[in-house]
Amino acid sequence: MARKRNAVRSRNQKVVLREDVRKAIEQVWPEGVVDMTFDPEESYFHRLMPRLERAFLRINGARLVHERAAKGNSIWDEAADPEEDPPAYTENSRSYHLFFVCPEGEAFTYETETEIIDEEALADQFEEGSWESEPMVTVPGRGWIGCALAISLLAPFAVISLNDRSVFEDGSSTEPEIELNIENEDGDSVHQEEHFRELIGEKAFAILQALRGKISAILEKLGIAVLPEEEWRKPVSWLKGGEEAFVGTHGEPIRVLEAFFFEGL
Repeated sequence: MARKRNAVRSRNQKVVLREDVRKAIEQVWPEGVVDMTFDPEESYFHRLMPRLERAFLRINGARLVHERAAKGNSIWDEAADPEEDPPAYTENSRSYHLFFVCPEGEAFTYETETEIIDEEALADQFEEGSWESEPMVTVPGRGWIGCALAISLLAPFAVISLNDRSVFEDGSSTEPEIELNIENEDGDSVHQEEHFRELIGEKAFAILQALRGKISAILEKLGIAVLPEEEWRKPVSWLKGGEEAFVGTHGEPIRVLEAFFFEGL
């Protein structure tokens, strides 16, 4: 069966942004340059954060599994002295705060695993002079499926996406992303909602959608507008990335999503 081609938008067709979105972008980026020039401590978000956290913790049948502040943290190895040793890793700062809320129940948890380099076996190889390849070891972990909620510190907008998070026994983890790039076995793109619908089934998917509705209601009550996907995917032709923001670095157009939700130095 032949595949239908998606309709191609004419290059001359004007993209119309929602009025509140357009005004916010013009106010936040009057020069048309997206960069890490704002002070997160002065954001409207901080006066709302305690109320948001309390509201998420009170959602019946769900729990707040993960939270990540906009400001990046420095991370040290277990044996390191933070006062003497440099950090092993420093997280990038962001223009948004991330919450990850999951429904309760076995349908929304799963067993997983990852592979890491076996440091002890690697050291033995060096001592014996028998280097062949990096020895790997499997580390078990646990995962959750839920709603990733990103709230911009630049303007009162949020994006909610279905997502997952895994934590492994060695302390490593994966963090929910706003937008997932998922492919099937044939290499075709799969929308993340369809991916999770197939993964957990219709009944659990309905629970997940209901949770998203509850989160949206909480945000709207506090004056934070949830951007639908058709809006945050729109390109903003007059924006370009600055030196400290990781947007448009390969010439790709900056969308409404990247105007409000991005990482930087």
